[in-house]
Amino acid sequence: MTNSVPLVLSQTPVQGFFRPEPNRDPNVAVVYATASGELVYYSGRTRSFGQRFLSECRTRYDVDLSDHRRTAELASKPLRTRDGHHFIATIDVAFKVHDPCEIVRRNIRDALPVVYTYLVRVLESITSRFDVDNPSAAERAIQSEFLNPAALPDGITVFEVTPRLRPDDATAEYFRTRRDARRALNTDADQHLVDMQRERQRQEREAAMQAAKLAAQEKERAALAARGLTAADMAREHLIRHPEDTEKVTAMLLEHERAAMQVQDAHSVRTTEFIKFMMDNGVVPPGQFQPFVQAAAQAYQLAPTAPPSIGPGAWNQPPVLPAGNPGNQPAPAGPGTEQPPVVLEQDPHTKVWSPADGVQPVYLLVDESTEAAPYLDDLGDGLQRLLDGLRRVPAIAPTIRISVLGFADQVAPRLSMAAVDAGTSAPWLTSRGPAGWANAFETLYGRIGPDVDSLKSQGITVRRPLVFLLAAAPPADEGLWQTPYSRLTDPATHRYAPQIVACGVGGATSRHIASIATKPEFGYVAAAEADVHRAIGEFWDALTRCLITYGRSLLDGRPDLEFPMPPHFRVATAS
Repeated sequence: MTNSVPLVLSQTPVQGFFRPEPNRDPNVAVVYATASGELVYYSGRTRSFGQRFLSECRTRYDVDLSDHRRTAELASKPLRTRDGHHFIATIDVAFKVHDPCEIVRRNIRDALPVVYTYLVRVLESITSRFDVDNPSAAERAIQSEFLNPAALPDGITVFEVTPRLRPDDATAEYFRTRRDARRALNTDADQHLVDMQRERQRQEREAAMQAAKLAAQEKERAALAARGLTAADMAREHLIRHPEDTEKVTAMLLEHERAAMQVQDAHSVRTTEFIKFMMDNGVVPPGQFQPFVQAAAQAYQLAPTAPPSIGPGAWNQPPVLPAGNPGNQPAPAGPGTEQPPVVLEQDPHTKVWSPADGVQPVYLLVDESTEAAPYLDDLGDGLQRLLDGLRRVPAIAPTIRISVLGFADQVAPRLSMAAVDAGTSAPWLTSRGPAGWANAFETLYGRIGPDVDSLKSQGITVRRPLVFLLAAAPPADEGLWQTPYSRLTDPATHRYAPQIVACGVGGATSRHIASIATKPEFGYVAAAEADVHRAIGEFWDALTRCLITYGRSLLDGRPDLEFPMPPHFRVATAS
């Protein structure tokens, strides 16, 4: 405590009984002392003439009775806690004198040491029952202790105490270090999950590519099983893949054909000699020469034949050049025969997506804050059901591109923008920190532009992005998130400003959800009596139906987004 509070305002000798007593201030008590040291107190009144005449009082003490208020920081005497740490206490204390005789008897010139010693003793007896990380409970206990005035035996009454407790500097530094360490552990754990998810996705992509390659090879083998490959076919296939071998392959092919012709010439020479011998010996009449040559050549396989072909399974590259019959059209049946043209018809009720029809980017913002921790299983299961539902409708798969972002104290990308197919797996969700809405909207603003530009670079028409937000907690950054939200949704400054459908469960308030939804019919909160786990499942089911219906309407050329209110939800209002 600083300064001092003197209680004995003056000490004067008593004048003769013929002289009147000085006037007394209403907040001052007058105490008299006799020559023998006995104290006399006339209940706040000065002595009458008779009392002055008969009294043996020799000294007059004026004692302050007014209320005093002081603020003290008990830094030199920190208060011990149950777990061995200390509180630094800042105390607002009010006190006054209730027994002026005791003040004079004990010669208490300054009230502060008395009050200070008393407070330290009482406060430490209370704080020793609490841990240093629970100062609020200790403060309430101190306030409860002083609900009634405390009369000290020194003649002073303490009638009001308001404490403010904080850990001492060493303890505060310890807590800061421990908090930073825990935050680093949580960040590392989250990054590990992200790295694991990325590695799984990379392996799944590689597995899908390998499976597609093997399927193509198997399909090619089946196609080649119906026909053989000549030397010229093999040379053509090789040169398409390796044009740098043109000279070598051409020379080899010419050598192969030269060898085949030499074999054929040798057969022809031997056949002619054989028949001539038969004619000279009268076995073959001269008029039968040509038929005999053809019959002999056929019997001994001497007629010119195509080079041997390679059986199925010996060539596994997909054919690149067209076969000898372009377009795989059937050959004419004979001269003058005209084949009917091949007509490819399409079911008029079936619409096949094309890039010109456009795609719909969809962002799912999922609450992963500490308040959402009890519902993580429901959130993950619902996300899995959504992806399964979209996979069961392959016709709309090209129309919807989905990205999943989990938000808490930081934003974690759980699924990059892509179409849902057999290789899409549901991401992991993890609970961490408070719900930071500002980070969520800022991250979304930074991702939408590159995602849309990437889709457009593929020659695809891109529709205005949609955002579906599911919150389980109010924003921890109240007053900060509105600026990035306005930047995200303002079409005057953001060319890809999205539409936002917001739903709230658990601790999410109707006021916040209504302020996020870009249309009144796009904001819903779970009813107060609804079971949160069930409400989350109903949200995912409604979202699945919404995206499937919207994908079909996009294919039909009349895209119209309608998000039906899930059961056990109500429209969010700003009031």
